[in-house]
Amino acid sequence: MANLLRERGWEARIVLPRGRESLRKRVAQWLSLGRWRGRTTGFLHEFKGPTATFRTLNDLSYQPNEIVIAVGTYSVPDVRALTKPVVKLRFNHGFPAKPDALQEQAWRGSMPTITVSNTLVPRLRELSGEDVLAVVPNGIDTRVYFPDTSIESRPAIGAVLNSHPNKAPEDMLAVLAEAHQRHPDRPQVIFSTERRPEALAHTDYHRLPSADQARRLYNRAKVWLLTSRTEGLPGVVLEAMACGCVVISTDNDGSLEILRHEENGLIVPRGDRAAFLAQIDRVFSSPDLAARLSNAALTTTQQFTWARAADKMETVLQSLHRTAPTSHCVSVASPPRQTP
Repeated sequence: MANLLRERGWEARIVLPRGRESLRKRVAQWLSLGRWRGRTTGFLHEFKGPTATFRTLNDLSYQPNEIVIAVGTYSVPDVRALTKPVVKLRFNHGFPAKPDALQEQAWRGSMPTITVSNTLVPRLRELSGEDVLAVVPNGIDTRVYFPDTSIESRPAIGAVLNSHPNKAPEDMLAVLAEAHQRHPDRPQVIFSTERRPEALAHTDYHRLPSADQARRLYNRAKVWLLTSRTEGLPGVVLEAMACGCVVISTDNDGSLEILRHEENGLIVPRGDRAAFLAQIDRVFSSPDLAARLSNAALTTTQQFTWARAADKMETVLQSLHRTAPTSHCVSVASPPRQTP
């Protein structure tokens, strides 16, 4: 998004907090989530503009009425505390399954706010007492994620493993284990930022794949699973759909923004492991169903390109620009850690 804004004439930079955790904790995070075989877990290395780190945002310099965007819950307190003459904007990417008081407080009070999903708007209105400026969804780069015609068959079940409680990893592990027990000859392809757990010893497991490697993994899978309790707008769903997978997802708010049951994917109740297994069997036993859902999924992803997302973001920035004229400068305040 920041790269696209720069291409469209905006001066955009990304700023990240630093120095808030102990050295031991930062080293542990660096080892587990930071670098692995020369790769990084985030996408900051792909940004073509300037970056900066801060202890407080007031340490940085700004153009008059520069727009400062707080990306996610953990950046809002930093932007709220900023006293420089800037225009502040909150960008909501979802809520934790069980938000604590501080996490809810980030979205209370008056500040212009945008979000990635229409399904998140009612909660934001409830917390802030204000309307949301716009919905600016996550995007998909269909030049990177697409059906690979060189891969002739799709025999696998695929998933991304994430141990965060919001992602319901215990459900994911249980569904994959039962599916393997029922169909041991059906391969499973998994990728993650984390080390392979013992429960997935039977899988073709990839840690921190490149985008090209991820595309090949998606293209080996007929179905792609998402067991999350909550999502903002799940990028993995868009990536899998763009590669021709049939996505089977829980009825979390973010997935419901993208998927329509029996139209372009399959929806099951959160925590219903038996329903996941039943839908997996349906897809593999019905080529017509799989083809219909896959084709509809490909059509859906054309509505969620990064270019369309950038169009909506630019409309928001221009509206703020008209309210408080700026020099077309944007600072994106990101959380401490960026993961795929």
